[in-house]
Amino acid sequence: MPNFSALREALAGQAARRSIRGLPPGAVLPRLRLLTTAELLCPAPPPACAADLRAEVEAVCLAAQRMLRRRDGWLRFVCGADALPVLARPALAQAAVLAWLRGALLAGAEEVSLVCAGQGDGVRLSLSGGADPQGDAAALLEHLAREAGGTALFLAHGAFGAALRLPRADGLPLRTAPRAEELLADRYALPRLYLDGFCAEPEL
Repeated sequence: MPNFSALREALAGQAARRSIRGLPPGAVLPRLRLLTTAELLCPAPPPACAADLRAEVEAVCLAAQRMLRRRDGWLRFVCGADALPVLARPALAQAAVLAWLRGALLAGAEEVSLVCAGQGDGVRLSLSGGADPQGDAAALLEHLAREAGGTALFLAHGAFGAALRLPRADGLPLRTAPRAEELLADRYALPRLYLDGFCAEPEL
């Protein structure tokens, strides 16, 4: 298995040196994105706390709306009002949604939509629109479903679409999800890694 810690430390050093010189992260972000995806696709021990899928998804979607060079309404998302606890890593949930968005942007999708809601005794996450040219979105979404103990279905043809059915993890401590503002303020937060190159605002 690759030494992810050493690779991340080396990239962090590159980023720090560029920051000191007043330069944008540049090629560091694509490398960090690939490293992050590789890390998240590796097996991991069960999280001690449940992730609130509704809050995690809502935070990255709100951050994406503010960051992307797209018309209003390009990203349509609906999240329930209540917490939706699932036993999966929050970073994996965020990255799966953001990789799907990146695939849609690369494919030039005119509109994409996402629904995250309770469904009986489970949680449903549905995404439609765009494409998955690099394979990251499908791999991350499938891994998210597997980690949470659920299932993932994908459209066989046409535009990219996925539907995840995940069991609820009620009764476990619930991790507090980040707010969109926190993700926007962090130059190495997942939205910046996965949406790099498509942002309307200047890179930090």
